This record gives sequence, structure tokens and C-alpha cells, in this order.
Amino acid sequence: MSLRNTDWNFNRLQELIESRGEEVIVESGLACPCRNSDHYAALLRHEGTSASQALLSCSHCSGDGFIYRNVRIIKGLITSVSSGSNRKLIELGYAMSGDCVMSPSLNVSRVSDFDKITLQFSIPFNDGQVIFRGAANYRDNVHIATDLKKNEDRLWYLPSDIIWCEDVNGVVYTVNSDFIIENKKVVWVGNQPSVGTLYTIKYFGFPEYICYSTPLDRFDRNRNLGQRVLLRRKHVAF
Repeated sequence: MSLRNTDWNFNRLQELIESRGEEVIVESGLACPCRNSDHYAALLRHEGTSASQALLSCSHCSGDGFIYRNVRIIKGLITSVSSGSNRKLIELGYAMSGDCVMSPSLNVSRVSDFDKITLQFSIPFNDGQVIFRGAANYRDNVHIATDLKKNEDRLWYLPSDIIWCEDVNGVVYTVNSDFIIENKKVVWVGNQPSVGTLYTIKYFGFPEYICYSTPLDRFDRNRNLGQRVLLRRKHVAF
């Protein structure tokens, strides 16, 4: 058969995504209005200033600068950039180790810039997250408003299970005894590191990825072949 007569089998493509894909949570990423709050206030005072970064005290974005809306669950085929032909993305400088590529189902709404994709299974995060105890209220930082109380520290991701917690002095802390987890916060309720002490907490968490590069929309003769979306861990992307 001539290659000229070869065509896409859309049913097979969709079957591949449905059978081998993962159900992920997708949220549309929008710039939080707080990112321009200083600029707006300056305009009201008839002063000239450039747009500011996000407010750390913002209750909507918690200082990320992005809010996420339009939550939906879609199915997508997810592969690591370290495997197969995706390695070329690293060689060309488009991706880095730890990134991944997602091909969403053909029957779902498209993913757009800065959308957040959350996997529905938890994984251990490398060698743990090193945290500066009480950073939000340490010395001059006390003048920067955040939503963190004096006994709280922030985690990158929502934990499902705590593996280990130990500070720079070798003191070990126990979940539900020395601290509890509330959403993405470590809340100290018992024995705790002194303010300014570094500690490491290793945990299983639900990884969040950001669509940090404009998705590639693929078409053939005005027919949608689906997207190819580059994803990067949220704490790395930001």
C-alpha cells in the first residue's frame, strides 16, 4: 500500500490514551490580580511604577501569583522526557530532567499556558524538602505579611504520608505528636526546632505540574491530532 494512502486511525489513538493514560486533575491557571496591586495603588496616587510581583499575604494565591479555576478531570498519556524520543527535548534545551510530556485525550478541552496538572497518586519527593523553621516570621521577614502563623511552615505539595523529619542538629520529630499537617502546611504543636533552624521533611505527596511552555496543537488536514504538553514540577517552574 502506498504511503500516500496511509491515514490516521483516530479510534486507535484514542484507545491508546484511554487504555494507557492516567486520570489527572487539570486547573486553568490565571494571573492573580494581586500581582498588580502595587501598580494600581501607585496609579491612584498618580505615581509611576512598574507592575509588582505577587503579594505574599494574598489569600487567593498564597503568594504564588497564580490562581487556579475550572477544575476538571481528564485522561492523558504521560511520559518522562528521559525516555524515548522525548530525550531530544532535553538536548535542544526545551526540557530538563524531571519534566514530562502529556498527550491529553482528543475529546477534552485543551490545556493552556500555566495550567496546573495534579496526579492522583502520591510519590516520595526525592531526598526531601529542606525548610528554614519560621522563615515567614524571621527577623526582617516579620514585616512581610503572609498567611503563615509563627508555628507554621509551608510545604511544596499536599502530603499523603510523612516518611521522616529531622533537623540539622539530628533531632527527629514525629507527625501527629510534634507536628500535624494541614493542607500544605506543617503546623508545630509540640517539640519543634527553634526559629532559624534548618530541618528536612520527606513525604509522599501528590505531584503538581505546570504547563510552562505553550502546548503544541497538532493538526493534519484540519483534523485535531491532540496536544503535546510539556510539564514541569510546580516548585521548579516557579
